[in-house]
Amino acid sequence: MPATLDAPQAASIAALVEDLSGWERTVALYASDMPTAYGSKVAGDAELLGWICQGVARLGRDEVHQRASYLAGYRRVWLRDLVTSEIARRHSRRFPSVRRLSMAESRASASVLYVVKQAPVARHLPFAIDGPCPKCDDAGKIWATWVIDDASDWYEGGFGPCWLCQPEDGAA
Repeated sequence: MPATLDAPQAASIAALVEDLSGWERTVALYASDMPTAYGSKVAGDAELLGWICQGVARLGRDEVHQRASYLAGYRRVWLRDLVTSEIARRHSRRFPSVRRLSMAESRASASVLYVVKQAPVARHLPFAIDGPCPKCDDAGKIWATWVIDDASDWYEGGFGPCWLCQPEDGAA
């Protein structure tokens, strides 16, 4: 992808990148020809956008979306220190270079903040855990003591939606 783009081409690339979430941009950058030792250099916006488009063209939009969902799910599990060996093995097979993934995440974040903003629809990428949920074993619910009314110290035990693998709204 050339480092300099004419106006119509730059507009179409910006429109494509705008529809990608940060996770999708990460996957696209990982799959592109972006140098792994790219961190200390500051490339132009056109070069960064070109790498993102190259990664999407190389993998295809659906594969980028699926890998991004798994990456978001992995990070969700990783942040809670619940990564199982099965999830880690699948993640390592999908992203063998930790350094390259870190670089791609960093550049994708910069592209969201400084280069091309995300379209509102791109912000709602569903996450997917690649394997059974380590918290509920894919039951979708967990037994816990739930706070009913904090002011009156009212707590009840029962099943509720799993906070790790269920959507934010708790719908099972």
